[in-house]
Amino acid sequence: MLNLATRILKDYGACLAKLEPGSYGLPVSFLPHPKSVIAEAHRVTLQALGPESPADLREALIRGYVYLHQFVDDEEATQVANAQDQLNPHSNPDANPADQKTAGALAIINRIKLEMEQALELAQRW
Repeated sequence: MLNLATRILKDYGACLAKLEPGSYGLPVSFLPHPKSVIAEAHRVTLQALGPESPADLREALIRGYVYLHQFVDDEEATQVANAQDQLNPHSNPDANPADQKTAGALAIINRIKLEMEQALELAQRW
């Protein structure tokens, strides 16, 4: 099981290497495996390594697990991408109020942030 988890995480790492860091709402279709399979690979690997594993390796695995929560349904990712100009303070210096589309994108981003925080707490316990 650990060998399979390692292979899945290697594929996921290659996927992450192609992405621009710091963006919210990435399409789940970018992932090389189903999101749940990648999450389980993280759990299996972190539990197999245990708390005595090298701190940098453990931290990298936890970050990868947390970042997995950036991936959302493709439709939601499109909604976030379409609202980027409105959400970017440099593109919206007058702070024009959000329209309904932008408000929906903000709700998705807020949900992602919450899920990432919860994922961090969970992964640290593994």
